[in-house]
Amino acid sequence: MTLPIIPDHEPPAVKNTFPIVVQLVVLGLFLSGIFGLLWWSSQDSTPQPTEREYKTVPLYTATAAPTAIMIDDIALQAKAAYVFDVKSQRALYAKNESEPLPLASITKLMTALLAHELIVADELVTIPSVAIAQEGDSGLQAGELFTAEQLSEFSLLSSSNDAAYTLAASVGNLLGQRDPAEQFVAGMNIRARELGLNSLEFKNMTGLDVSTTEPGAIGTAKDVSFLLEYIILNYPEILTPTQEPSSRVYNDDGAYHDLSNTNPVVDQIPNLIGSKTGYTDLAGGNLTVAFELGLDRPIIITVLGSTRDARFSDVLTLVTAIQTSTAN
Repeated sequence: MTLPIIPDHEPPAVKNTFPIVVQLVVLGLFLSGIFGLLWWSSQDSTPQPTEREYKTVPLYTATAAPTAIMIDDIALQAKAAYVFDVKSQRALYAKNESEPLPLASITKLMTALLAHELIVADELVTIPSVAIAQEGDSGLQAGELFTAEQLSEFSLLSSSNDAAYTLAASVGNLLGQRDPAEQFVAGMNIRARELGLNSLEFKNMTGLDVSTTEPGAIGTAKDVSFLLEYIILNYPEILTPTQEPSSRVYNDDGAYHDLSNTNPVVDQIPNLIGSKTGYTDLAGGNLTVAFELGLDRPIIITVLGSTRDARFSDVLTLVTAIQTSTAN
């Protein structure tokens, strides 16, 4: 753009022949036209994703990744399923993906995420007696000391309700003067809203059914996939323990606990990034996984409302279908 030449002397005054009111009207119309043109030119006509808006870290930028063809005619026992290509930001498969369903222990993904964002990984935490009273026996003892990172590993790898409660209560103590567990659960719901995952609703930090008719958490297969996407893009280290079939965790005194992965098919999913299982009477069998289809090509699969065993075969069926569509 050529800049105007500024004269080195003041030009002679010109007699004003227009009434001031007329000048103001003309000036107003001129400025309105200029601002309208600037606004119009600043708008991007390219449609933008409207699924959700992460307020902390931007999403993957959609790129011309190798195409995985959308798959259909898949026989699944799951009530709902969603397959999401993170790189190209599109769904490859969807079945009742927007129907809220009980989440069971998939809830622990949000528990681990919120704890990771609020306390340091090496923070030492004592197992309280109230945590041991949670349903299920993961071998933890009241009074044992673990780091927050270790409790997250217990929660995600072996789906320990004791560890998830301990982790939540320790963080909840930092959030106010009310019951720490309740404060943490409130924080989980706030974080879900912040991430735009509006179908996720948490009643507790474990996903255990509250009663025979009320689940501990609900959400859609789509939003569960987007939650897992947020974790793998920002804090993939949270999921690293879930890549292994088993692990050994030592407490602060040197005693150890052997953990088994609640996902028995981790070795059958290629380039696994992470996974989380869930099962209760109300939820049935749930499973969400993330794996690399190719170099820097994360794919997320979520199935909800399957059976205890079929959740694994459902996911493996979808993995095979995606690999086949890409190869073809």
